[in-house]
Amino acid sequence: MSVSLPYWQDRDPLDALLVAEAADKLGFDRLWIGEMATFDAFALATAIGQAPGRIPLCIGPLAVAVRSPMTIAMGVASVAALTGRPVDIALGTSSTVVVRDWHGRERQRTAVHLEESARIVRRLLDGEKAEFDGTVERIRGYRLRLPGLGAAKAGPPVPPATSDAEQHLDTAHSESGQLSSTIAKGAGYPVVSLPAEPETAVPRYELVVAAFGERALAAAARTADRVVLNLVTPAQVARCTSAIKEFAAEAGRPVPAISVWVTAAADPSAEMLTTVRRGVVGYLRAPGYDAMFTEAGFGDVVRLAQQGGHPREVLAAIPDELAATVGMFGDAATLAARLSAYRAAGADEIVVVPVTSAEDPAAYRTLQTLARIDHD
Repeated sequence: MSVSLPYWQDRDPLDALLVAEAADKLGFDRLWIGEMATFDAFALATAIGQAPGRIPLCIGPLAVAVRSPMTIAMGVASVAALTGRPVDIALGTSSTVVVRDWHGRERQRTAVHLEESARIVRRLLDGEKAEFDGTVERIRGYRLRLPGLGAAKAGPPVPPATSDAEQHLDTAHSESGQLSSTIAKGAGYPVVSLPAEPETAVPRYELVVAAFGERALAAAARTADRVVLNLVTPAQVARCTSAIKEFAAEAGRPVPAISVWVTAAADPSAEMLTTVRRGVVGYLRAPGYDAMFTEAGFGDVVRLAQQGGHPREVLAAIPDELAATVGMFGDAATLAARLSAYRAAGADEIVVVPVTSAEDPAAYRTLQTLARIDHD
């Protein structure tokens, strides 16, 4: 069982740091750090990774339409190098609102884009020089200068070629004490040492792909170590798991593990349920999610959102039961039963997205309740 940082719209974004600390202290297996409208995922992951604690990190899902495979690989390698923690990476396609409206990019051929990005990122993180000319993505001649996460043993970073003048400048700075191989500690910045010859093997990373539709599931089965599903019922987990097994068999690959993000709250208050309902509004029109909520019996709310209903009107129309169909809410017994349902459906990892509140900004009560259930 793992934890994903929640970015609830009506909560302080810095709640994420408190949730990260609670997840580490309570012994969850890893911390997922996604990206939406607040923090840059790599910056937040580095801040968390340099704080006390040992929990491994998984960054993403990151939208492949707004980050190139090179920047994704460079970012995750940077976090691993700067924090010393195991770091996994998750890729996804995000929504039209995020890609087109926020970033001004085209969201097209999403399954192809997802698969091509995954293949390039894999090569880069394995330490290879990437050569790829695809339908959507292409790269030529780049190799990470930081250690590849998939390398058996990390070698020293390859320094760029420098002129005699640049080398003289570097020497002068080093002798003056302004620069060295260790980043000098300034106002609140941690000291980071980069050893020239690492003596230990770099942990093997997981490449995770977020998918839901048939073409995306097929792309994930062909490329990923793990597939992550979000906002799904146990029945949908079972169907997706079966499809992934079939696609992996066709590709002659091992079946990827299945992770499921599940929103959760122990004994939720009315305020907490409103937080969840507000967080769902943006998903009702998103491709894939709209069909899923319609299938779950909430077609009227989906149609209201698709017809351009004002967000306040849509929020008022969302019943608490809608969130409950794709989450875990209630007392310890209810949470335990829900966990069992997701695991029986094929989930190898439950990724808890905890609901925070003014009374519990770290969601400690929810996380502690689920940790106890998981350890029993």
